Amino acid sequence: MRINSLVEASELEKAVAVLSPEESHHLARVLRVQPGQDITLFDGRGGVAEATIETVSKTAVEARIAKKWIVPKPAVEIALIQAVPKPDRWELVLQKAVELGATAIQPVLTKHTEFKPNAKKQERWDKIVLNAAQQCEVRWLPELRPLEKIAALTPALAEYDLVLIGSLYEGTRPFRAVDFDGKANVALLIGPEGDFSEEEVAAAVEAGAVPVSFGDRVLRTETAAIFGLSVLAYELL
Repeated sequence: MRINSLVEASELEKAVAVLSPEESHHLARVLRVQPGQDITLFDGRGGVAEATIETVSKTAVEARIAKKWIVPKPAVEIALIQAVPKPDRWELVLQKAVELGATAIQPVLTKHTEFKPNAKKQERWDKIVLNAAQQCEVRWLPELRPLEKIAALTPALAEYDLVLIGSLYEGTRPFRAVDFDGKANVALLIGPEGDFSEEEVAAAVEAGAVPVSFGDRVLRTETAAIFGLSVLAYELL
């Protein structure tokens, strides 16, 4: 079994890294690791190390580092800006966004969003992103940004090289008609069930967004996110 564990960057500078109490508890109690077992450590910012577990307790797992290296930062940054759907669908989006190469995930509130902010839910989202990164060996942990209203973020869309907004209104183009050449900082906007409002789409377009369609079918919000990120991964990564 391949085990990837997040550690503080400072731990990778030591001969023996000490994992956090939470990570140590997971390794000791859930995965039941043993001394002598190989493990991969990463700091979420490109630092990676091969190590061997030396001691195991429920509060502190220690691993001796044998080899370490740096994974370069992704050449293309992809931000998913998504209206938060129902909890189970959002958790799926978080997992798949990490797997498909999103470097930033921005949850937003829109006119048609029914989600109510909750600090505990934010903590759970952080864990889902971390778990997905560990499972998929993502060495640069995606940035999960704080929940914002879409209107507050719209002016900043001009900072991206390319912004795509999924839309059910007229004036969209298929993904294959989009020019991806030379784009290194891209954002994908996905609306809630019922789509963005016309005013939200218009504001995004005014800020430089390109409205795109997902074909003849109306996709669920989580499917649209996975579809769009898959296209971006194919075109850009």
